[in-house]
Amino acid sequence: MDAIRKELIRKIQTLGEVYTILSRATRLPYVICDPESFNDQVWIFESKEELEKAVKPFTDKKNPIAAIKVENKSYLSFYTTLYTLGVNAVVFYEKDKATEFDLEEIIKKPDFSALPKEKQPLFNPQLQLSGIYFMQELRRGGANEEKDNLPELEEEVAANVVKSRYLMAVQRPEEGQDQKNVQVPYIKNNQGDIYQPLFTDAEEFRKFNKEKKLQALLVGFDNLEKVLIPAAKGIIINPQGFNLIIPKEKIQGLRQRFGIAPQDGQK
Repeated sequence: MDAIRKELIRKIQTLGEVYTILSRATRLPYVICDPESFNDQVWIFESKEELEKAVKPFTDKKNPIAAIKVENKSYLSFYTTLYTLGVNAVVFYEKDKATEFDLEEIIKKPDFSALPKEKQPLFNPQLQLSGIYFMQELRRGGANEEKDNLPELEEEVAANVVKSRYLMAVQRPEEGQDQKNVQVPYIKNNQGDIYQPLFTDAEEFRKFNKEKKLQALLVGFDNLEKVLIPAAKGIIINPQGFNLIIPKEKIQGLRQRFGIAPQDGQK
């Protein structure tokens, strides 16, 4: 690595603050697939003004985006979270110059391989990434019929949905309560329909569990129908993230379509 590149990495790591693009469609950093390298990038900027100038092509295409500030004290959390989103590159904008770095050049990838398998945290970067790209395009302004790549993005996210495992929230029994009396939180939409939340990783669960009254159980797509509460009309994956809703009747269809065998007792 040349000295100039090393110095630029040190600058990125020690700046008091940087700005990045927030996707209002996912409530996550906006992810860009580079058309040449196919790297999945997040862009960072020295100033908000530089960001606003660089994102004009995105706003022209009716992408719902905003600028957010990331302070130095949050760098570790911010860059580590990018791994959970499937991001592998960071592009640093310094005035009019853009330099791409592998994410691992900025921060070391967390390694949990030394932990027993049952204690390793759950990650679903492929599902996160495909969900991000799908929702960024789906919720972009304009008619869906004009978005040529939407069916392909939808197919990719569907394939990742069925092969993923999830964290399911349950209410922690209070002291004195029957430990077997498990309650499951739900989300109700404006029409009064109930959906059961699921999470791709601990960070998405943490955003939902702000009061720390919930605990997480691991569940696979193959037994979702078995754990759904009777009132639920379906599931909602990462409600504080890309917020993907799958109606109950589509769960079985996805299992059959991708050849996922149901658990005993399911059809």
